[in-house]
Amino acid sequence: MVSAQTIFWGVDAQKDFLLPGGKLYVPDAEKLIPNFSRLLEPVRAGQVFLVSSADAHHLDDAELHEWPAHCLENTSGAEIVSQALAPRKLVVPCRGAFDLPEDLSAYQQVVVQKNTLDVFENPRAEALLERFTPRGSPPFAADAEFLVFGVVTELCVRCTVEGLLRRARRVGIITDAIQALDAEKGRNLLKDWQAHGARLVSTVEAGRRADAARTRQA
Repeated sequence: MVSAQTIFWGVDAQKDFLLPGGKLYVPDAEKLIPNFSRLLEPVRAGQVFLVSSADAHHLDDAELHEWPAHCLENTSGAEIVSQALAPRKLVVPCRGAFDLPEDLSAYQQVVVQKNTLDVFENPRAEALLERFTPRGSPPFAADAEFLVFGVVTELCVRCTVEGLLRRARRVGIITDAIQALDAEKGRNLLKDWQAHGARLVSTVEAGRRADAARTRQA
């Protein structure tokens, strides 16, 4: 049974960011991949639900005026690394017509595509959050905690964490499964998020949190 208390949220675990030679490689980000794999174990077992954000750019996207072209839609660099993917996933586009299912119970992972730093600029991300309620399918506790991991701490991870906090969601950051471009800025952000109510946890602690939530449900 999927945990009602804990939801994982992976940010931009894509080849162009994580792998050396990627179009916008984040130094040392590949070292996170083993922890991504550990976090996916309960997801693949159907014990924890996973939301993922993923860049899906076109060459005319405004963001590419500031950054080199990266994660272009339908290219290998835009692919989420296999260690951060579950077998049963739903991809939610940021362009074109799409109806988000009311019932998510057929899926282990929902991938929300985006063409800006902030996943919540895709309005379907907001609609997805509204599914995480005691009345949803599957049902989630009203105070379910989102445990966030991925890249980059001071950019897309920041948008996700602060977006969830603004929406009065409980948030934890998996500190050994995120990577900053500037280590000092990353540390300062963690302190700020803590001051606003977020918890700092490790990959091991995230797994224990999921185990504890499932035990309470049993």
